[in-house]
Amino acid sequence: MNDPHQPSPMDRRDDALERAIGRGDAIARRTFVFFGALFVAGCAASTPKRVASGRLPDMDWPDIPGPAPVIEPEPPAGAVCTPPVVDAKSGAVVKPEVCLVPGPVPFARPRGEWARSGPYVRDMNPMLKPKYITVHHDGMSGYWGKTDLDAKEHLRLIHSGHRGKGWGDIGYHYVIDRSGNVWQGRDVTRYQGAHVSKRNEHNIGVMCMGNFVVQRPTTEQLDALNRTVARLCAHYKLNPGNVRTHREWPGAHTACPGDNMQVRVNQLRKAGWKA
Repeated sequence: MNDPHQPSPMDRRDDALERAIGRGDAIARRTFVFFGALFVAGCAASTPKRVASGRLPDMDWPDIPGPAPVIEPEPPAGAVCTPPVVDAKSGAVVKPEVCLVPGPVPFARPRGEWARSGPYVRDMNPMLKPKYITVHHDGMSGYWGKTDLDAKEHLRLIHSGHRGKGWGDIGYHYVIDRSGNVWQGRDVTRYQGAHVSKRNEHNIGVMCMGNFVVQRPTTEQLDALNRTVARLCAHYKLNPGNVRTHREWPGAHTACPGDNMQVRVNQLRKAGWKA
């Protein structure tokens, strides 16, 4: 005879089911709270930090969500490359392959060495006969890189920022890193730059990597700037006085290229940009 005070098998089954459901509900609540916390943490971690600099806030570029498709890739520039020098015993590369581009600055390293996509030529204007050269810094937080890899990554960062503004390509025609390498930006023989607001026609943009409000240009960088500007002046028959800095253009209203570069540009211009 069944004890009326003991639960029946059916009751025990129902109790077990309720406990299981209760445990599942508790687990679900803990899981929701856990992943909710992760979501909040992820959002907080994804918030970009602003870095103070001597530039105006227009350099806070939007991010590009992955590489954009190339609408109309730039044809090969016809760079001439010297083969790498390899040690016969070890097989190690003693000197890497070096490519030079045709044009007014043949020692500039071609755009294809750093760029991952061609320019959007439909968003660009043809280059008119150069009459001016403008010297810039990038104006971001201090840049101290000295290797090719550092320079290429920095160029890609700047390129992404300029594309984020809706420009067809990086805004400068030439970029000089802290080791004195000159890199091709926009093809100066084909495309107008985007580096001085409303003053880009007939204007070649040369940028030196760094923020020269907070750091100083290197000797190698200044030597390369002098050589580059001297070649451009000779090629286009420009007067040394037609070489300006960004801040010297009426209405520019920026700190570019920083006081530490401005004083050196004044000296080089006074000397006549003689490489």
